[in-house]
Amino acid sequence: MTVAARFPHSRPTRLPDPASRNNWKVRALSRLLYSADIMPEPAQLESYVHYLNLGDPLADAVIAMYQEFPAGQGRKLVEQALEHGLASVPDAPPALTALFRQVEEVPVWLDRGKMNLACDVTRRTGWFAELSLRNVSLMGGYLVAAAAKPLVFTGQLDRMAPRRLVETGKFWTDVTTRDGMQRFNEGFKSAVRVRLMHAQVRLMLNKSGRWDEAAWGHPINQSDSMATILEFSSVFLVGLRIMGFRFSQEEREAVMHLWRYAGYLLGVDERILPANEADSMRALMMQYLLHGEPDEDTRALGKALTGVPLQQAGDVAWKKVIARIETNYRSAFTRLVMGDGSGDALGLPRSLGWKAAVLSTTPLIYSLETLRRRLPGANRLAVGFGRLLHEKGVAIAIKTEKADTTFTAVKALAR
Repeated sequence: MTVAARFPHSRPTRLPDPASRNNWKVRALSRLLYSADIMPEPAQLESYVHYLNLGDPLADAVIAMYQEFPAGQGRKLVEQALEHGLASVPDAPPALTALFRQVEEVPVWLDRGKMNLACDVTRRTGWFAELSLRNVSLMGGYLVAAAAKPLVFTGQLDRMAPRRLVETGKFWTDVTTRDGMQRFNEGFKSAVRVRLMHAQVRLMLNKSGRWDEAAWGHPINQSDSMATILEFSSVFLVGLRIMGFRFSQEEREAVMHLWRYAGYLLGVDERILPANEADSMRALMMQYLLHGEPDEDTRALGKALTGVPLQQAGDVAWKKVIARIETNYRSAFTRLVMGDGSGDALGLPRSLGWKAAVLSTTPLIYSLETLRRRLPGANRLAVGFGRLLHEKGVAIAIKTEKADTTFTAVKALAR
C-alpha cells in the first residue's frame, strides 16, 4: 500500500517543493554536530504532510462540550478535574473523561530524573535562556508564515506583544521547574490549559470564515504544534550553544525528553514527537523542507516582538536609550543564529558592529562554562543563581504587564 493510500489528505498550498530546500550546508552542519544525516526519506516527508490537516480531537471535543452547559460551567468542570482529579467530577462528561484519561496516563518512556536534569540545565543559563527563547525560538516560529497566522488573527502579538511574551514565559517557566510536570503541579496544569486554549482558538478560526484551510492546513495543526516543541527544545539549545554554552549529550537528551512529555500533554501525536536529539533535528529538517516562505505577517510579528523594549520604555529618555541598545543586541543575535535572510524577513535592523558585540561574549561564556564543568559545586551554584534570577524576572514581568497566566482567557479574533 502506498503512503498516499494509507494517509489520504489534501496538500495545503503552503507547501514548497522539498527539492528546492535541499541545502547542503544544513546537512553538513548536522553531520558536524550530530554525526548523522538528518535528511528525511521521501516517504517520511509524504507521511508528515498528513499532520498539517489534523487538529487535536480530544481537546476539540472538550471545547465542543462547553456548549452543552451554561456559560463557564464547562470550564469549571475542567478546572475541577485539573486541581482535584477526574474522580472528583461526578458524572464526568465523556469528552472530559477521554481527555483526562490520556493526560493522566503516564507514558512508559517517561523518566522524571531526566526531566529534572533538563530543568537544571535550562535554569543555569540565566538571562540567556530568555534571549534564546525569545529571539531564536519565537522569531524562528514566525518565519513559518502559515503557522503564525493564528497569532495574527487573534491579535496576540501585534497588539499586545509584551503581555503575550509574559504569558509564554510563564508557561515555559512552569514546564521547566523541577517536578513541575508532576500530575498536580503547575507545569502539568499549564500544559493542559494551553492545550485547551489552542482548541478554543482553533474553533474560533474555523468558525470565522477567514481561515484558508486549502492554503494553510488545519489551524494550529499537529505539524505546527510539534514545531513549537522543537522551538522550545532543539532550536532553543542551538541558540545557547552559539552563545558559548556547553551541554553534554546527556543534558541535551534530557531537554528533548522534557519537551517530549510536554508535547504529549499538549496533544501532539506521539508518532511525531522526537524521542531524542537526532529525531528532533530530523523533525526540524522536515519543518524546513515542508514549510513555505515568510510573508508580510512574518514581518509584522517580527517587528512587534522587536519593538517590545521601546514599548516598555515609554517616554522616559534614559530607558529609551537602554531599550535601543537591547533592541540592537537582540536583533543581532537573531541574525547571527538564523542568518540575514531571516532577519530581513522579520524586519530586524542590520548592524555588523552589533553582530560583533554579540560574538564577543561567546569566548567569555565558553570559558565560564569550562570552569563550571571543572570546579566542584560550580554547577549547583550556577543552577541556583540562574533559578533565582529567572523567577524574580518572571514575577516582576507578570506584575508589570498584568498578564493572564491562567491560560483561560481567549481573545476574540482581530478584525
